[in-house]
Amino acid sequence: MAFKDGDDMGSNSEGGQLFSRRTALAGAAGVLALAGTGLMGCSAVGAGANDASTASDELTDEQKKLYKQIVATYDVEKQAAIKERHDADYAACSYSETAPFVKADPFGTDTLSCYVRFATTDPVTVSYKVAGRKKTGDAPKVAAFSRTPRGGDTPSAEHEFKVIGLIPNHKNTVALTCTAQDGTSRTSTFTIETPALKGEEEERLAVTAGESNTPLADGLFTILGNDSSKLDFMYLYDNTGQIRGEVPIIGYRSHRLLFPGDGSMIMSVSTTKMAQINAIGQVVNVWSTGDYELHHDYAFDDDGNLLVLASHAGSEADLDIDRAAAKDKGERANVEDLIIKIDVTAGNVSLVVDLGDIFPDLKASAKVASDGDLDWIHINTIQWLGGGTVLLSSRETSTVIKLTDIYGTPTVDWLMGSPDFWAGSGFEDKLLQAQGDFSLNAGQHSVTYLPSTDTATTGRYQVLLYDNNFGAAKSYPKFDWGQLGAAVVTDYSKGTHSFGRIFTVDEAARTYELVDQIAVPFSGYVSSAQRVGDSNSMLVASGQAKTFTEYDRYGLPIATYEMEAEKYIYRVYKYEL
Repeated sequence: MAFKDGDDMGSNSEGGQLFSRRTALAGAAGVLALAGTGLMGCSAVGAGANDASTASDELTDEQKKLYKQIVATYDVEKQAAIKERHDADYAACSYSETAPFVKADPFGTDTLSCYVRFATTDPVTVSYKVAGRKKTGDAPKVAAFSRTPRGGDTPSAEHEFKVIGLIPNHKNTVALTCTAQDGTSRTSTFTIETPALKGEEEERLAVTAGESNTPLADGLFTILGNDSSKLDFMYLYDNTGQIRGEVPIIGYRSHRLLFPGDGSMIMSVSTTKMAQINAIGQVVNVWSTGDYELHHDYAFDDDGNLLVLASHAGSEADLDIDRAAAKDKGERANVEDLIIKIDVTAGNVSLVVDLGDIFPDLKASAKVASDGDLDWIHINTIQWLGGGTVLLSSRETSTVIKLTDIYGTPTVDWLMGSPDFWAGSGFEDKLLQAQGDFSLNAGQHSVTYLPSTDTATTGRYQVLLYDNNFGAAKSYPKFDWGQLGAAVVTDYSKGTHSFGRIFTVDEAARTYELVDQIAVPFSGYVSSAQRVGDSNSMLVASGQAKTFTEYDRYGLPIATYEMEAEKYIYRVYKYEL
């Protein structure tokens, strides 16, 4: 993907005004080979990926072969070699806008993309359009897809970019439009064949139009994990439900996309690796989490380093042994209670926060699971507020936590949770006081910090979250989760709805107030809520219901999308790619 300047550069925050108070109840070879096919002019020399790993026994032989290619994709040296080869091929011939250098996904990072490079005789800006497809047999009609690539809006005589949004298993026609500085434009076309999708996802999602007339926000719905037992991908769909991107990852899931501002994206690609893919699709950095497993979320700090939620000191290979030994000895293998930092320049990994050091009594009171894990706090979101301050979401305690000075002496600033749960903890004075009559958040997921637009107001801002509305925790079986409110579900099989919720926090008054909520399909675990577009819409994904909906500022559905995920949809965020 190529990302525009101005995308999220580290705060992981989203601005905007309040929502209305109204509540709405409501195949295997092809692009992943490590060299593409030259379509015009000189042709490239092909090269295959080296074997790198062995996939799950649940994979077919063809999928195992593809898995090895995916592992090789996240080898920075191999990626650099691909780029050098294509640079040499490009230099060997003259390529123009009418006969560009084109490669089908040469870096193996997006099935539905191609690499384009050419020179023009004069400085021009560039945009492109992927032609649609008429309905043919069982194949549905597909609309055209247009984009300006990164740098395409700046006049230049040299052009190198990635085209995204191609139709799978199709001979795509791409129109390039070059616009001169005097305003005149000219258009040329080329064709590029794409293979079938590598995964088992749908090419077209079922879409149901809602009652709102508000336009959908720009961008692509990014499906961040469906926890398949087969190969793993990150999927991207447009507003019509048409797939426009398939990004292979080694395993586990990508939890969100981070944008450092240079047109690249950073994401997790396995339980121990973060990767950076630049604007032309090349993997340029891969960072290991060292002696930790990552999970759930990550964010930039003020220096552009990565803060990552993590578990378990000890190598991956030792984890199962450690868990088994811990269980045999009655010991606790702590999980999902650490924050680590990855220095993106040096690659060093360091432990920043061990929440067990902050809440030792809570940790000591928690019950160990049957597998030997002590999932006593279960942090599932991190938001960087700047200056060493973070917001964390703790599913197991149904609490949002604000920590300050995480690089010095991590300190609890406030807790948004149940006074009954925290009674006797020593942190009673850190609790924000709920203003108004509403059920407390229960098992929340995907918390987002929304800074105030009023610069004169300090210590007052909003927090957006997916409230799973499921009050239960195996770590604290004696606590009556029904105390969170009459609406909270305590029987996992009987949930009717969860919520997308926005709270206003007033740090000076030490209060928080529910200012808007949207009732959505129930999901006891996972899921997400995000502010999108310029009209204060909300994108909400109910993971276990396998649906996501974009709602307008009044809580009315604009459109709902359904997936056939194997287990669930982890999160869905929308990005302007």
